[in-house]
Amino acid sequence: MSRTENPDEIVLEDVKMFHLESMNERALWIGVYTQNGKTYHLNISGEQLKYYWSDETPEELAQDPTNPPVDAL
Repeated sequence: MSRTENPDEIVLEDVKMFHLESMNERALWIGVYTQNGKTYHLNISGEQLKYYWSDETPEELAQDPTNPPVDAL
C-alpha cells in the first residue's frame, strides 16, 4: 500500500465505482474502483483539513506489468 498525505490534485480515468461514506460529522471516507481493478481510498478528517490518498490495489493486480501504476501515467 502506498500513501500520500495531502496531495494537491487527484485525477482519475476509467472509474468503475465511486463510494463516499460519512464516517461521522468530522470524517469522510471515499473508495474509488477503476475498470482495470485498481482500488484507492481517500480519507478526509479533522478540525483542519487533512486527507490521505492510498492505493489499496490487491498485490496480485499491483504486480501485473500490463497495469501501470498511476504515477507512471
